[in-house]
Amino acid sequence: MEAQPSLGASEIVAGRPFTNPEQSLEDVGKLSYMIEALRAMLQRLPDEPATRILEGPGQDGRGQRIVISKWAKLRAAPELFVVGFFGQKRMGVNGEPMDEMDQALIGEFDAHPGVFSYSSLELADGNWGNLVLLADEQTRDHWRTSPRHMHAAQDLSPHHYLTIRLHNGLLPGGLWSGREVVLLRTKYYDFQSQPAWKAVREFQPG
Repeated sequence: MEAQPSLGASEIVAGRPFTNPEQSLEDVGKLSYMIEALRAMLQRLPDEPATRILEGPGQDGRGQRIVISKWAKLRAAPELFVVGFFGQKRMGVNGEPMDEMDQALIGEFDAHPGVFSYSSLELADGNWGNLVLLADEQTRDHWRTSPRHMHAAQDLSPHHYLTIRLHNGLLPGGLWSGREVVLLRTKYYDFQSQPAWKAVREFQPG
């Protein structure tokens, strides 16, 4: 596995403002909003055995989508592993291949028993934030072995995005705890460089 530079707790890489750790904290706020929307939906809808996709207006009327794959497990999990994705899209790029891949990945959820839900929220700048709630870190590792997931990450993302922040964290106490996501690490990708620039920042849970 390729080694990635490790960033200090407050380090901002020159020429790469998306590495500002304050942006990671802002991302946590957006993840918390998506978790609250998911929790509210579960409170008003009955249990269902199959994947359900709900779409509608989110914050400030912007687009939002919630996909629930494992209703009972999501409700009962004492802790959840969190993946958060925030990418800056390239201008003028054809988004259809990524949209089609997104739908294909949703269709694979049944093959990954520990993938519980997937939420997307349109942001003020026109980009989207994504939240995936999983049983544990091993589930994330298994999900990444999917050929479609690898194709999206390795082939499609560099052509679709300028930069990406990819967060890993925990939701202590599960969905109903009311607690915020605890960040474990953020991985940074800058596809404006050739080869792509990558780095990681590890967080110390408080």
